[in-house]
Amino acid sequence: MQNYRSTFPLNEAAIARQALRSILLDPITWVPLVPAVAASTIFDVPAIIALALGAIVIGGLGVYWRTRWSGIVQELRRKSIAEHNRAQDAILAAAADELRKQPAPDYAHRLEQFIKIKREVEQRLHEDGTVTPQKIQLEQLIDSLCFGVRDQLSALAQKEANGEPVDRAAALARVDAAFETLKTTVSELDTILGPTDAPGGADASIEEITRRLREETEIARRVQARLRAEETAPISSESPGRRELE
Repeated sequence: MQNYRSTFPLNEAAIARQALRSILLDPITWVPLVPAVAASTIFDVPAIIALALGAIVIGGLGVYWRTRWSGIVQELRRKSIAEHNRAQDAILAAAADELRKQPAPDYAHRLEQFIKIKREVEQRLHEDGTVTPQKIQLEQLIDSLCFGVRDQLSALAQKEANGEPVDRAAALARVDAAFETLKTTVSELDTILGPTDAPGGADASIEEITRRLREETEIARRVQARLRAEETAPISSESPGRRELE
């Protein structure tokens, strides 16, 4: 059963099988073999010559597809990510519709805000077609955050419908804090993207994911502040360059 709560890790084995299938079904693969088969079956060419011709064709095809394998796999990865993200959006949108029916329209609106930002982040993460450890980590955190918010709002609405005691203010405060952090993360996304450790934490709580995103954003802010300070700092009269000129 496929886990739609997180886009990553991708099913690399399935992607490789799909790439191999596309190669085998491509006319470029089987059309060049037709002359070799025809030489033996139709034109009565000796089998050894037909086999040699076939071996040459297969060897050439092997070289051809090896040079294109990486591009085929990358394209299939991008397609898999896009399809998975669309499926996630559909699941989250269905949860928002269910919240609206309960009725809990305010909760539905909050969840839809997360979905909107999730789409924006995913578009920016994958617009250049590359997948890096940092992008994987960010997408995992945001996926987990959106589904965690869905679970929390759905549970809150269900408890309220059943008349169970709940701390509504505290639950919504966590959701609102997560949303504000997510918006800030988007504004700092270009700076956040960079080398990082291996991804993790797909099953963390909303509070933990919010904390991690805040850390990423704070690092980005510090980097930007340092760069701005260096750009605007006056050149000292005792700078090495000035001393050399003197």
